[in-house]
Amino acid sequence: MNESYSVGEKHGAFTLLVDGKRAFPEIIRAIDAAKRSLLINMFIWRDDEIGNRVAGAVLDAANRGVRVEISVDRYGVVLEKSEEAKRSFFHKKQSLAERFKIRALEIMFPMPGAPKHAEDTESELYRAILSHPNIKVSADEFKADHSKFYVIDDEVLILGGVNIEDKENGKDMQGREYGDYMVKIVGEAYVKAFFARLERGEPSGLDCEFGVNVKRPQRRFEMEEKYLSMIRSAKRELHITMAYFSPLRHFLDEIVAAHERGVAVTVMIPERANYQNDSNYKTVKKLMKRTKNGIRLLLSPKMLHTKLVVTEQTASFGSTNITKKAFAQLSELNLFVEREPTPFVTSLIDAMENEYALARQVEEAGELHYRVFRAALEGLLV
Repeated sequence: MNESYSVGEKHGAFTLLVDGKRAFPEIIRAIDAAKRSLLINMFIWRDDEIGNRVAGAVLDAANRGVRVEISVDRYGVVLEKSEEAKRSFFHKKQSLAERFKIRALEIMFPMPGAPKHAEDTESELYRAILSHPNIKVSADEFKADHSKFYVIDDEVLILGGVNIEDKENGKDMQGREYGDYMVKIVGEAYVKAFFARLERGEPSGLDCEFGVNVKRPQRRFEMEEKYLSMIRSAKRELHITMAYFSPLRHFLDEIVAAHERGVAVTVMIPERANYQNDSNYKTVKKLMKRTKNGIRLLLSPKMLHTKLVVTEQTASFGSTNITKKAFAQLSELNLFVEREPTPFVTSLIDAMENEYALARQVEEAGELHYRVFRAALEGLLV
């Protein structure tokens, strides 16, 4: 698979990073190559093997004089502590309200194989990062920021859906392989355009665009309309791969309308999601019923953490699920590119098709079963 391309006079290069197994080596290489500055904005950062490897690379960068800024949203602590190793790299203590939410998630979404409880300890690496004069850490602010990105030397941007945690680097404690995408974008013009979009909502003027929700300091939510616009403009094909897919009526209406005007619609979800599985099944069962089983529905054996929407015109992936919370409560970040026959876009479509080949197709809505009460409760949460 060809995974990068150059864009000529703009001096940029895009590299698709499929899954954490490819993303983390590239992320660590980029951190190791940093000379001046490093910015990391992360939702989940666990105190596990890959969490410590990334942290070690960050400390090495700071030791050689790189200025480092790390922002890890306080919102993520509830998820960090309710599944997997239950150890957070930065959020070592939890409030009473957070502990209540953590326990509620543990009860609602039990994780076989995960420890019942894990104490967070302040390791030498953690203390070195917190005390380093070249490192600024923001980990106590509740920003509801679900985006994940790295900026290195104002020349390299890495963004997508991959959190810093072992399960993204292979399999979770239940044996599910994880699937997700990141992209590495090289070029000062792209980094400037990214911050212009993030901070002021300006269009990039380049051969890609950034879709953002910004909850703070201003409120600017654009991802819902961007996804809807893609669905409405699809003429021949529409592909939706979602980790968490809520049955939002207007989205279902637009997907059904696309099918009715002759668009070939493919939807893929995890066969067994870590969260919101019943709500996922409720959504796709509704789509199957309303299209008289006319869409192609695929269930992946992986825990696809992917958020991907593709038409014959445009492709987008990043951190944004199709949920009420993603559209109205969370800061999010997606990349949008025109679907031109570039090696980068070809590699993205190839990766999508590779996931399709592993999945099981559902022929009829009657094959899908979910717990009605659980799906309704999940709908309230997300």
